[in-house]
Amino acid sequence: MKQYKFGVIGAGNMGMAITEGAVRAGFFTPQQVLLFNRSEEKRAKNAAAGYAVTGDYTEVYQNCDTVVLGVKPQNFDELLPVLAANTPEEKPLLLSIAAGMTFAKMEKALGADTAIIRIMPNTPLMIGEGASALVKNTAAKDGQLDFAVQLFGTMGVTAVFAGEQMLNEVIPYNGSFPAYVYAFADAMVQSAEQHGIGERQALELVCQTMIGSAKMLLAGGKSPAELIRAVCSPGGTTLEAMNVIETRGLAGILAEASDKCIARAYELGK
Repeated sequence: MKQYKFGVIGAGNMGMAITEGAVRAGFFTPQQVLLFNRSEEKRAKNAAAGYAVTGDYTEVYQNCDTVVLGVKPQNFDELLPVLAANTPEEKPLLLSIAAGMTFAKMEKALGADTAIIRIMPNTPLMIGEGASALVKNTAAKDGQLDFAVQLFGTMGVTAVFAGEQMLNEVIPYNGSFPAYVYAFADAMVQSAEQHGIGERQALELVCQTMIGSAKMLLAGGKSPAELIRAVCSPGGTTLEAMNVIETRGLAGILAEASDKCIARAYELGK
């Protein structure tokens, strides 16, 4: 049995969100978690919250049952050879949240017998409202996948895919999608300000409308197209707005943006 049940290599914003979500859900206590961060200040902060901390990420790999790889994709070339040189007799389950970092690349360094589950989360996970896509490699057992689904399910919704390539294909629709939403909200707030509505008031109106609209979509009674038609009274104000949106080709813009996003994900994995 390992000294710690859970560990994070790269305990930044997302790594800590996953850790804190797991602790809140009762998967682990802070004392059962070992966190690596290069920042001494952040290690001290985590230690004050009751977590075990280290400045040596090989300790996390060697002493934890499950390890989140929370570092950026560009750091894997440095990370993987060091982990390979410090492989414990009993390998941990690895949960990788790095975009484009393939099973093949990780298995080449760590061995094909390394159980890995790749997860594509998004930043709303940090407030318990995330949307995470998951895929396991051949070495990972179904029970390990179930554990990961339950873990990330405490921080939002999850979707499991059979093929690894789907983690690239799904990025525009969960991983990157918050940026689209923020851009849309920002544009609407700017427009509102031009019409004499204060920034804070506009933001509250826009955000609550997005929340309510999303809930209506999830209720499942009507399709997006049906809900659009329900708002668009003949000869009314919304129809005028929708005519501009359709003329400018919003669907085409988002499709092109998504294609570029997916292409970049494949490039990162080469």
